[in-house]
Amino acid sequence: MECIEQIESFLETVMQGLMGPHDQQAAAEQADKPGRPVVLPSVRLWMAVLVAVLRGLKSQRAIWRLLAAGSWWKQPSYDIEDQAVYKTTRARGMEAPGLEVFERVSQLLAQWLQSALQVYHQRHATLAAFASEVVALDEMHLDQVKQALADLKAF
Repeated sequence: MECIEQIESFLETVMQGLMGPHDQQAAAEQADKPGRPVVLPSVRLWMAVLVAVLRGLKSQRAIWRLLAAGSWWKQPSYDIEDQAVYKTTRARGMEAPGLEVFERVSQLLAQWLQSALQVYHQRHATLAAFASEVVALDEMHLDQVKQALADLKAF
Protein backbone atom coordinates (compact mmCIF):
# COMPACT_ATOMS: atom_id res chain seq x y z
CA MET A 1 0.00 0.00 0.00
CA GLU A 2 2.83 2.37 0.81
CA CYS A 3 4.34 1.74 -2.63
CA ILE A 4 1.07 2.70 -4.34
CA GLU A 5 0.94 5.91 -2.30
CA GLN A 6 4.51 6.74 -3.34
CA ILE A 7 3.72 6.14 -6.99
CA GLU A 8 0.56 8.24 -6.77
CA SER A 9 2.52 11.05 -5.13
CA PHE A 10 5.07 10.76 -7.94
CA LEU A 11 2.32 10.88 -10.60
CA GLU A 12 0.73 13.89 -8.92
CA THR A 13 4.03 15.76 -9.13
CA VAL A 14 4.36 14.82 -12.81
CA MET A 15 0.83 16.04 -13.53
CA GLN A 16 1.47 19.38 -11.83
CA GLY A 17 4.48 19.85 -14.09
CA LEU A 18 2.49 18.98 -17.20
CA MET A 19 -0.70 20.93 -16.47
CA GLY A 20 0.58 24.49 -16.76
CA PRO A 21 1.72 24.55 -20.40
CA HIS A 22 -1.12 22.32 -21.60
CA ASP A 23 -3.84 24.40 -19.93
CA GLN A 24 -2.59 27.53 -21.71
CA GLN A 25 -2.09 25.70 -25.01
CA ALA A 26 -5.56 24.10 -24.87
CA ALA A 27 -7.21 27.45 -24.10
CA ALA A 28 -5.40 29.09 -27.03
CA GLU A 29 -6.36 26.28 -29.43
CA GLN A 30 -9.97 26.30 -28.22
CA ALA A 31 -10.29 30.04 -28.76
CA ASP A 32 -9.79 29.49 -32.51
CA LYS A 33 -12.36 26.69 -32.77
CA PRO A 34 -16.11 26.95 -32.89
CA GLY A 35 -18.27 24.96 -30.50
CA ARG A 36 -18.32 24.15 -26.84
CA PRO A 37 -15.02 24.59 -24.97
CA VAL A 38 -13.21 21.52 -23.71
CA VAL A 39 -14.40 20.73 -20.19
CA LEU A 40 -11.92 17.99 -19.35
CA PRO A 41 -8.22 18.63 -20.02
CA SER A 42 -6.46 15.71 -21.73
CA VAL A 43 -3.66 15.60 -19.19
CA ARG A 44 -6.16 15.05 -16.36
CA LEU A 45 -8.03 12.40 -18.34
CA TRP A 46 -4.88 10.36 -19.01
CA MET A 47 -3.63 10.80 -15.45
CA ALA A 48 -7.00 9.52 -14.25
CA VAL A 49 -6.46 6.48 -16.49
CA LEU A 50 -3.07 5.87 -14.85
CA VAL A 51 -4.53 6.28 -11.36
CA ALA A 52 -7.35 3.89 -12.21
CA VAL A 53 -4.88 1.26 -13.42
CA LEU A 54 -2.72 1.76 -10.34
CA ARG A 55 -5.71 1.37 -8.02
CA GLY A 56 -6.91 -1.73 -9.86
CA LEU A 57 -10.04 -0.12 -11.26
CA LYS A 58 -11.21 -2.02 -14.29
CA SER A 59 -13.62 0.15 -16.27
CA GLN A 60 -14.01 3.46 -18.00
CA ARG A 61 -16.94 4.11 -15.69
CA ALA A 62 -14.50 3.94 -12.75
CA ILE A 63 -12.36 6.56 -14.50
CA TRP A 64 -15.47 8.72 -14.88
CA ARG A 65 -16.18 8.31 -11.15
CA LEU A 66 -12.68 9.56 -10.34
CA LEU A 67 -13.16 12.59 -12.58
CA ALA A 68 -16.75 13.38 -11.59
CA ALA A 69 -16.14 13.03 -7.86
CA GLY A 70 -12.73 14.70 -7.81
CA SER A 71 -11.69 11.97 -5.42
CA TRP A 72 -8.02 11.89 -6.31
CA TRP A 73 -5.26 14.28 -5.36
CA LYS A 74 -7.64 17.11 -4.48
CA GLN A 75 -8.54 17.46 -8.15
CA PRO A 76 -11.64 19.42 -9.08
CA SER A 77 -14.74 17.45 -9.89
CA TYR A 78 -15.80 17.65 -13.53
CA ASP A 79 -19.46 18.02 -14.41
CA ILE A 80 -19.41 15.41 -17.16
CA GLU A 81 -21.52 12.40 -18.07
CA ASP A 82 -19.98 8.93 -18.06
CA GLN A 83 -20.35 8.89 -21.86
CA ALA A 84 -17.89 11.80 -22.03
CA VAL A 85 -15.06 9.50 -20.97
CA TYR A 86 -16.04 6.89 -23.56
CA LYS A 87 -16.38 9.45 -26.35
CA THR A 88 -13.24 11.36 -25.42
CA THR A 89 -10.99 8.32 -25.26
CA ARG A 90 -12.45 6.98 -28.51
CA ALA A 91 -12.45 10.31 -30.40
CA ARG A 92 -9.13 11.68 -29.22
CA GLY A 93 -7.32 8.39 -29.05
CA MET A 94 -3.77 8.76 -27.89
CA GLU A 95 -3.20 12.35 -28.97
CA ALA A 96 -0.18 14.50 -28.13
CA PRO A 97 -1.06 15.33 -24.49
CA GLY A 98 -1.81 11.66 -23.74
CA LEU A 99 1.41 10.54 -25.37
CA GLU A 100 3.35 13.21 -23.52
CA VAL A 101 1.88 12.08 -20.20
CA PHE A 102 2.92 8.47 -20.76
CA GLU A 103 6.34 9.38 -22.18
CA ARG A 104 7.10 11.77 -19.31
CA VAL A 105 5.95 9.28 -16.68
CA SER A 106 8.08 6.57 -18.33
CA GLN A 107 11.16 8.80 -18.41
CA LEU A 108 10.78 9.91 -14.80
CA LEU A 109 10.05 6.37 -13.58
CA ALA A 110 13.20 5.14 -15.32
CA GLN A 111 15.23 7.85 -13.55
CA TRP A 112 13.49 7.23 -10.23
CA LEU A 113 14.11 3.49 -10.38
CA GLN A 114 17.68 3.66 -11.72
CA SER A 115 19.31 3.61 -8.28
CA ALA A 116 17.09 0.70 -7.18
CA LEU A 117 18.09 -1.18 -10.32
CA GLN A 118 21.78 -0.62 -9.60
CA VAL A 119 21.37 -1.93 -6.04
CA TYR A 120 19.46 -4.93 -7.35
CA HIS A 121 22.21 -5.78 -9.84
CA GLN A 122 24.85 -5.48 -7.10
CA ARG A 123 22.99 -7.90 -4.82
CA HIS A 124 21.80 -10.46 -7.36
CA ALA A 125 23.56 -12.50 -9.99
CA THR A 126 22.66 -11.84 -13.60
CA LEU A 127 19.76 -13.96 -14.78
CA ALA A 128 20.78 -16.21 -17.68
CA ALA A 129 24.11 -14.45 -18.28
CA PHE A 130 24.70 -16.73 -21.27
CA ALA A 131 21.61 -15.42 -23.09
CA SER A 132 21.27 -12.15 -24.95
CA GLU A 133 17.62 -11.90 -23.87
CA VAL A 134 14.95 -13.75 -21.91
CA VAL A 135 11.68 -14.35 -23.74
CA ALA A 136 8.30 -15.47 -22.40
CA LEU A 137 5.84 -17.32 -24.62
CA ASP A 138 2.15 -16.62 -24.45
CA GLU A 139 0.16 -19.71 -25.35
CA MET A 140 -3.21 -17.98 -25.63
CA HIS A 141 -3.02 -17.84 -29.43
CA LEU A 142 -1.96 -21.47 -29.59
CA ASP A 143 -5.21 -22.45 -27.85
CA GLN A 144 -7.15 -21.12 -30.83
CA VAL A 145 -4.88 -22.97 -33.25
CA LYS A 146 -5.24 -26.15 -31.23
CA GLN A 147 -9.02 -25.96 -31.45
CA ALA A 148 -8.95 -25.39 -35.20
CA LEU A 149 -6.56 -28.23 -36.02
CA ALA A 150 -7.74 -31.70 -35.09
CA ASP A 151 -4.18 -33.10 -35.12
CA LEU A 152 -3.16 -30.80 -32.25
CA LYS A 153 -6.12 -31.51 -29.95
CA ALA A 154 -4.12 -34.21 -28.13
CA PHE A 155 -1.53 -31.65 -27.10
